[in-house]
Amino acid sequence: MSVKDLIYATAKAGGLFPWAQQKTRDGLCILCYHGLSFTDEHQFRPKLFITPELFRQRMQYLKRSGYTALSLDEALERLQHARLKEKELVITIDDGFYSIAALAAPILKEVGFTATIYVTTYYVERNNPIFRLALQYLFWKTPLNALDCIGLPNDGRNSCPTRGAAADTLLWQLIDVGEARLNEVGRMALAREVARRLEVDFDELVSSRRLSLMSEAEVAKLAEQGFDIQLHTHRHQLPVDPVAARRELHDNRVVLRPLCERPLRHLCYPSGIWSKQLWPVLAAEGVATATTCLPGRNYASTPRLGLKRFLDFQTLPSVIFEAEVSGFSEILRRLAGRAELSR
Repeated sequence: MSVKDLIYATAKAGGLFPWAQQKTRDGLCILCYHGLSFTDEHQFRPKLFITPELFRQRMQYLKRSGYTALSLDEALERLQHARLKEKELVITIDDGFYSIAALAAPILKEVGFTATIYVTTYYVERNNPIFRLALQYLFWKTPLNALDCIGLPNDGRNSCPTRGAAADTLLWQLIDVGEARLNEVGRMALAREVARRLEVDFDELVSSRRLSLMSEAEVAKLAEQGFDIQLHTHRHQLPVDPVAARRELHDNRVVLRPLCERPLRHLCYPSGIWSKQLWPVLAAEGVATATTCLPGRNYASTPRLGLKRFLDFQTLPSVIFEAEVSGFSEILRRLAGRAELSR
């Protein structure tokens, strides 16, 4: 157990979590998730994928402890008018992985929770694994120590290791070539060839949809079930250039608007990258709120285009998750902030 874990465990045993709940009841906790794991995705990217078992444990803990999951609209309305009750929070899920429809939604319905699901839409229209993520997975999954590079876009080497700095360089060369120079057919052909050379079953990766997003029909079904489908840009990027940013929002809305009845007015910044420079553009485009990946509670004074969230992930100890939702971590952040100001 780390020193941090020990501090949290001691605080929990000493009854400080309920105390912190009272002290932070005027702040809204927004939780963040991404995908659930069908097989080994949580080992590949533990901050991107968690197992269904762990997700169920987290949701059951919240339910058992008396938490209520509100829609983002309702939670922010209550926050603004000082009507937010203790143990009311928001669950958000980014990207729109197929595993959300197949695994997460049934668990949420089991415990009676709703969620806001931010969907990036380029791969919603295409029944393919996400190219960048697929290549990263192939390099992680391969049993080989070296890759035959002959004929592949690279810096002229015939062979390259599959681990370490040289492998990372080659991986990003392949990603850059695919994203900048190839169309979707070309990208999938490149990914399939790399998979063949790395001895990873690409057909299984495609058919399992482990690294794929939901289809339009699956997104629409979640909306019908009461989940709040919202914006996450079309190509999972939000350039600081206003014209390009507007295009991302427009293209995202074009895909999502026929699939859900609720207004598309909430955005999640892709990859947690954001800039205040874009706030006037977002406001002009009808974006009322935008979520970051900065940890912390949200208050009536928190800018709605800079909402904070807490990312839960596979290797996060349960006591730290409990400390976050109880508000104890928020108390520590406040104390750290005061200490910084006093220096």
